[in-house]
Amino acid sequence: MALIGAAAMGTAIASPITSAANITNATSATNFIGTAQAGGELAQAAGVTYPHEGAASPPLNGKTAVRQQAAVPLATDFEAHARRAASLDVPLIVLVSLRDCVYCGPIRQRELAPLVRGGKYEVREIGMDSTTPVRDFDGTTTTGVAWARAHGVKVSPTVLFLDTRGYPVAAPLIGAGLPDFYGAYLDEAIARGRTRLHPGGGATAR
Repeated sequence: MALIGAAAMGTAIASPITSAANITNATSATNFIGTAQAGGELAQAAGVTYPHEGAASPPLNGKTAVRQQAAVPLATDFEAHARRAASLDVPLIVLVSLRDCVYCGPIRQRELAPLVRGGKYEVREIGMDSTTPVRDFDGTTTTGVAWARAHGVKVSPTVLFLDTRGYPVAAPLIGAGLPDFYGAYLDEAIARGRTRLHPGGGATAR
């Protein structure tokens, strides 16, 4: 791994994408990434940022929040977000980011913003270094720091695919990945998530 640089809230490094990191069944993991590559080998790509231990960012300033929400809206109420996702028959898609993550911008703008604009998906973003209050799936109040920890997120960007209770329905996409492959990973994860939400529902198309 090559150290790329240290930012105020995170350290960026080069690492392989781990879209199947949380799948314990090797066959399932291979099938999950099969649409994007041949031979069942994980694609190598630069793209994770680690937070500094114990560090937390203050709430976003107005200009930053407006610019970010223009691409992917910030999470405010996961219970409500999950209900909307369910009404669309798709998993709730959550981008977990860091304030200074150099890899989050391309994922936000290139991959997730089109889903937001299309209106067929519920996509939200939460900062794993944020102390801004957020309503969780069970109605309690949490923060981005605590929420990311509860969902086992350790690096950004991480994209989660969740059901109405906040449980994963597809393996997370961890890291920025290769641009040529990331869209295939994303489509496959959405399709798998929808299948688990609605067995027999088939794949989705962006």
